[in-house]
Amino acid sequence: MGRTPDGIRGFLVPRGARGFTSRSIHKKMSLRASVTAELHFDEVKLPADAMLPGVSGLKGPLSCLTEARFGIAWGVLGSARSCLETAVEYARTREQFGRPIGGFQLTQGKLAWMLADLTKAQLLALHLGRLKEAGPLTPEQVSLAKMATCEPRSISPDRHGRSSARTGSRWNTP
Repeated sequence: MGRTPDGIRGFLVPRGARGFTSRSIHKKMSLRASVTAELHFDEVKLPADAMLPGVSGLKGPLSCLTEARFGIAWGVLGSARSCLETAVEYARTREQFGRPIGGFQLTQGKLAWMLADLTKAQLLALHLGRLKEAGPLTPEQVSLAKMATCEPRSISPDRHGRSSARTGSRWNTP
């Protein structure tokens, strides 16, 4: 986004533009398949043909957010599924009082609630995808779906009581 005599406008900034630099972000905890970068703009000057056509104000540069939120609503489900699979495997292998903690009813209940929350989020994302196939989605529909699927309580072991004996987040954990 940049300020023009006509107000705020969106621009396509080529990588080699003077004053523009980017730095890739690595070792992310989720959405690792997504290329992410930190962008820096320092007195970048662009020609008029770099301006997004036919739209002024924030609508142009922010119009991609609906598509991004749709992808995030789906993408977070992969992290949630991995979290659940890791918790199940941990419950099968971690022993307490001479048996796996997965054999205790409290742990089974926590894992069942994690599965129920993940399934609800998957069904919501599936419904959103079917709505999108039928016609355009509204930004409100997509924003609500992203909010619901990304709700930390629905994917975090903390909501259900951490069954990982407070092992914490690790880079080698899926």
